[in-house]
Amino acid sequence: MKKSRDNPPIDPQSKAPGPGGKGVGSGGPGPGKAKGGGKPGPSGPVWPILRRLLRRMRPHALILIGVVLAALLTTVAELAPPWIVRLAVDRFILEGEPRQAWWAAGGLLALSLVQGGIDFLRLYLNAYTGQRIVFDLRNAVFEHLSRLSFSFYDRARTGDLMSRVTADVDVLNNFFGRAAVIVLTNLLTLTGILVVLAIWDWRLALVYLGLLPLVILGMWAYARRVRPAWGRVRRQLATLTGALQESLAGILVVKLFGREPFEQRRVDRQSTQVLQANVETGRIAALWMPYASVVMGVGTALVLWFGGRNVIAEVISLGTLVGFVTYIQMLLRPIRQTGMMLNVVMQSLAAAERVFEVLDTEPDVRDAPDAYPLPSIEGRVRFEGVSFAYDKTSDDHVLRDVSLEAAPGEMVALVGPSGAGKSTLVHLIPRFYDAQSGRITIDGHDVTQVTVQSLRDAIGIALQTVFLFDASIGENIAYGNPHATQREIEWAARVVQMDDFIESLPLSYGTPVGERGVRLSGGQQQRIALARVLLTDPRVLILDEPTSSVDADTERRMQQALQEVRAGRTTFVIAHRLWTVQQADQILVLRDGQIIERARSTPERSAHETLLAAGGFYSDVYALQFQAETMALESKGGSK
Repeated sequence: MKKSRDNPPIDPQSKAPGPGGKGVGSGGPGPGKAKGGGKPGPSGPVWPILRRLLRRMRPHALILIGVVLAALLTTVAELAPPWIVRLAVDRFILEGEPRQAWWAAGGLLALSLVQGGIDFLRLYLNAYTGQRIVFDLRNAVFEHLSRLSFSFYDRARTGDLMSRVTADVDVLNNFFGRAAVIVLTNLLTLTGILVVLAIWDWRLALVYLGLLPLVILGMWAYARRVRPAWGRVRRQLATLTGALQESLAGILVVKLFGREPFEQRRVDRQSTQVLQANVETGRIAALWMPYASVVMGVGTALVLWFGGRNVIAEVISLGTLVGFVTYIQMLLRPIRQTGMMLNVVMQSLAAAERVFEVLDTEPDVRDAPDAYPLPSIEGRVRFEGVSFAYDKTSDDHVLRDVSLEAAPGEMVALVGPSGAGKSTLVHLIPRFYDAQSGRITIDGHDVTQVTVQSLRDAIGIALQTVFLFDASIGENIAYGNPHATQREIEWAARVVQMDDFIESLPLSYGTPVGERGVRLSGGQQQRIALARVLLTDPRVLILDEPTSSVDADTERRMQQALQEVRAGRTTFVIAHRLWTVQQADQILVLRDGQIIERARSTPERSAHETLLAAGGFYSDVYALQFQAETMALESKGGSK
């Protein structure tokens, strides 16, 4: 059976697609699944991702230079105490000069105060820079998401995208705000210790060099295991976020069917998987501390044994040995801390991989290199042999060789069974998708050759599925035209027969509608969404049963008002109830993605009458629907 895509996931009441709809909890893969979603490990080498993260620091180069200078001063301050201890032991303590030892103690105290001030400056600048970089990155990701095409949201899950924009980007703050500079400082400290030890005694320095391969080997093995582990944590957390978002968004359906226990079990399963992934990552991370301690213990023992023999043989001084032992003990902190920061870096790489998957996704619909703004139009719409499939590699076309022409100011009704391609046809006009073959023009301008923004500015679309923002009624009506005056907002409300109701509310147009408009009835939501579209004053108007959720009396008045609104606009009406299109100037009947019947009104006969007289598919559907509606009316009359 042909896969129906007649109602793709969009925010139907806005002039451009939104990230709602079927993508939420559809079970489809998130962005980049082909690259890494569901794989047990990372999908690429570390260095390209790390390089991209480091490039994000470039706009903050001046502050980062200050951070690096502070890190150098911190390293010098950390390397100085063993020098002072060596001097105190060899020159003051062993030679019996306690007064001079006070100078050494005072020097250590002053050095600690200076180091504390430098550390404060370094940590503050580092945290500030990290927050600024994360701020810029989050905005860049959201901006990029807003430019992606409908096809992206056909595959993506809203919960997964939310996780990438919030949780994954937040993880990167630990990289920019802590890990990068701490790792740099520790590398400077480790290098500085090696230089000092080599200056003091090259033989003892060899002991230090002998420890480095063990440290590097441990870090390498640790990084190989902890990176994929963090990748699993990020994916499981995104899945949990998606499950929570889906369950809360559909809470009405959950309660209606009493499925709270089922949803609880589903979230419990996802939470358990997050727990298991985090516990496994914690187990891997826990191995690093004991390993570093053992390596440093071995190093201290070797230095005491070998250095003690040299002190006894008077090859080196006691102060030098004490300084060596102090430096070896100092190694434990940067090595341990570097391992911990390596954990943060691997966690950040796993998060960055998911963030960059979004940023690397190119929109299917974009401006041509030589695109130009659509000039003022009359609204003549032409389809010339248009064919379209959602899967470009498939032969399963939703539209096949569709040709039509809508004259300026004409009302065109699209009729057909569910899945016939009606919604897909009108979604091609504002380029929510691009056709694989054929072309679509408005007043002779190919829609693929004009800028997407100018094209959508000329088109307004209102479908059955309504989305209202958690704002006031007035703000929802003016969403597509934020510069609209109060008078214009009230005009749009009058057209859709909502002005009396709104004025009766205590806050009038300032009344909040609640999340997704829950404080309003379905019909009220639909009329506000229609007013939103009318306020943009589009030259091409697309309506999908704009009166399907209102009562008969309101519908009659709205039909009369819409007759005035449609004047001078090219209007496409997707009709599920045939009696709503009896006044259409042109009727197109679709089935299996093809136009199988069409008729245009003449002074002598309407398009509706022409198709009825033809006795084809339209006539059969109309007869069945008329019979069903007649029976429903008779049933209502009998019950009274």
